[in-house]
Amino acid sequence: RWNMLVSVKTSGHDFIGRSTAHGSLMIYLGSMNDTKVNLSSTRNPAGEITCESGNTWLKVYNEVDKINRVIIGGSAHTVSMAGYTLGGGHSPMSRMFGMAVDNLLELELVTADGRIVVANDQMTHITYPNGSVTTSDDTDIFWASKGGGGGTFGIATKFTYKLHYPAPQVVQFVCGYPIIRPGGQDIGFTVLKKMFLMVQNLPKEWGGYLVASGLPGANGNWGSIVLAMNHYGNYVSASRRYMDDLFFFHKEWQSFCYYVNRTTFLDYEVTAKDPEFYSGYIMNTLLQKESFTDDLTRFLLKELETEHTNISSFAFTGTLLGGEMMNVGAHDTSVHPGFRTALMSLSATIGWDTSTLDYSGLPERGAVVGEQLSTFGDGQYPNEAGKDVVHWQQEFWGSNYKRLLAIKHQWDPDNFFTCRECVGSESHHTHASGHLNTHPFVPAVG
Repeated sequence: RWNMLVSVKTSGHDFIGRSTAHGSLMIYLGSMNDTKVNLSSTRNPAGEITCESGNTWLKVYNEVDKINRVIIGGSAHTVSMAGYTLGGGHSPMSRMFGMAVDNLLELELVTADGRIVVANDQMTHITYPNGSVTTSDDTDIFWASKGGGGGTFGIATKFTYKLHYPAPQVVQFVCGYPIIRPGGQDIGFTVLKKMFLMVQNLPKEWGGYLVASGLPGANGNWGSIVLAMNHYGNYVSASRRYMDDLFFFHKEWQSFCYYVNRTTFLDYEVTAKDPEFYSGYIMNTLLQKESFTDDLTRFLLKELETEHTNISSFAFTGTLLGGEMMNVGAHDTSVHPGFRTALMSLSATIGWDTSTLDYSGLPERGAVVGEQLSTFGDGQYPNEAGKDVVHWQQEFWGSNYKRLLAIKHQWDPDNFFTCRECVGSESHHTHASGHLNTHPFVPAVG
């Protein structure tokens, strides 16, 4: 009616600012944080939990820990469920239990014209503004919400997830090496290649991250490569012993390498601390088994070294994928099919000090490096991709995009909900509300 541009925000963790927009009316869901547990679920033996969109994952982890359960969610404590789940959602336990969308049982969303929709894999129930209701077996909107991205089809207000029984123990493993040792001994290629080999053959009980940065270290070291892992099970198990190979690998090179026995997943998860904010240009690719070549190793090490200046540096975090994620079909959810064969979602950043006022040229450089990085994988994770992905439809959703776009046209024909690199945002016509669908607004945060 008033030709207002709308943005939708829960925790605002979107790296390229899809949840904010200059001149927009923001619908903020962060205060919607009720939860409801059902341990008598007929849909999942371990029970289920329904969470309003504004819940943070740390809050939910604490809730399910009280009832001796675990749930697939984000590692960063202040991330909430909406954008995380709608974009796919990987987790330190995804190799054991799949992605967030693989654990989604039901969701509630509100469409642009005021319909309240409850959808699952069996039915779609719609309550119209005039009070009438319909129920159908058309589950397209549920499929689209399992990876098609946030801020697109409607405003998601509730999510119902599977719960899982906890492991008897969680073992934390952290092992770090410098890239260059004192005296100039460059061990980066040997170390990174070894870690790549380790993650290609992981038992599914192991999950976690491969992290590297190109910054001066302590005691004359330069750079760091760290494998930070969690094992879902006992210390005295064959799957846990798999990591001993790295534990004993060139002990004389290690900056640190240790195991810690944790009582629960929450006991492990509370050790993950994200910075309040940081400045950088992010990029992503989904690495397949054939991606782990010497060329990739050299490319990453070159970036770690050459992007380091007096104001900037390069870093990457590889989230380990595979395991149970591979047991879901390429088109069973709407995430990029590459997720179902990938072993790592590698997100990299060209970053600069938060006090730096003139960082001109660095975002442009990030776009170039991001394009180069994408050639090593198959697809990108939209929740951690850059803002200048050229063929984002193919990179984010691959062969699932055509169906997603058709569902977008069905559920939001006026393209009222739009954001950067979101399904349908490539449209060049103006819809009934007068919004230009080329996404003319610049993110206020991102």
